[in-house]
Amino acid sequence: MSKHIYMRSKAVHSVQRSAPPPPLQVPKDESKRNQLDCVTEEKPKEKESFFLSWYKHHLKNFFHAVKFPKERKGTSVVNPDDGEEENEYDAGLEKKPMQNKEEPTIVVQAVTLPEISDPSLLLKEQSRRSLYTSLPALVQGRKWVLLYSTWRHGISLSTLYRKSQLWPGLSLLVVGDKKGSVFGGLVEAPLIPTDYKYQGTNNTFVFTDKSGQPTVYHPTGANRFYTLCSKDFLALGGGGRFALYLDSELLHGSSACSETYGNSCLANSQDFDVKEVELWGFVYGSKYDEVLSLSRKTETICRWS
Repeated sequence: MSKHIYMRSKAVHSVQRSAPPPPLQVPKDESKRNQLDCVTEEKPKEKESFFLSWYKHHLKNFFHAVKFPKERKGTSVVNPDDGEEENEYDAGLEKKPMQNKEEPTIVVQAVTLPEISDPSLLLKEQSRRSLYTSLPALVQGRKWVLLYSTWRHGISLSTLYRKSQLWPGLSLLVVGDKKGSVFGGLVEAPLIPTDYKYQGTNNTFVFTDKSGQPTVYHPTGANRFYTLCSKDFLALGGGGRFALYLDSELLHGSSACSETYGNSCLANSQDFDVKEVELWGFVYGSKYDEVLSLSRKTETICRWS
């Protein structure tokens, strides 16, 4: 046993006392020295080439996954790889040039207007089309019936009130002055004279058509002064001033800013002379002929007593 211990310790001492490896001798010959440099640098270059190839490969996969275009007009060119590696990666894939996608064109289809009983002296086709899109969905699609007009039924506020009873619901009041302005509002029929008590709902509005393109003013919510019917006048809006005011003879009127609709002056001037007045009802197809027949009956001019 002691013999084995002695041999083991001797082997350990021999390892500790072993001399270090001899230093690398650099040959004096220039050609041999270059060969030695190539041998010593071969392994680092192989390692560097491996990591560079790995990095390029994963970078290429990343750009391919997010689908970055390689060429796009107006942006920088993204080219993660070049040379033979790109050709090997894209082998068998069909390459097509990138094209700028056009934004979808929004096509606004022409609104099909419902049937109208009579041609309007105040509303042009384009104005009527614009106002139609502002009407509540409840009355869209219904036929237009001329319930009242000054040229057919005479100049009388009382007659306008009476004709508004032919078809209850929303009706369009249209006024034209002698300077060429067209304006008015959506009112709730029937229009019944009261003692300074407003009527109507927030479905109403006022509008002006000075340039052939109507501007609509909906209720602001400041108050509920929608329509005021009196024996002496008809007014729309309130809160200090009327948005639209017509006298009992339908000859004169005025317009100003109102809190109800937040509108500006609807006419060219605050005071105006009336040229024409029309009241249009929106009637179901089943009641169209009946209401049309009643609306075309002429009456003598009368006043509310």
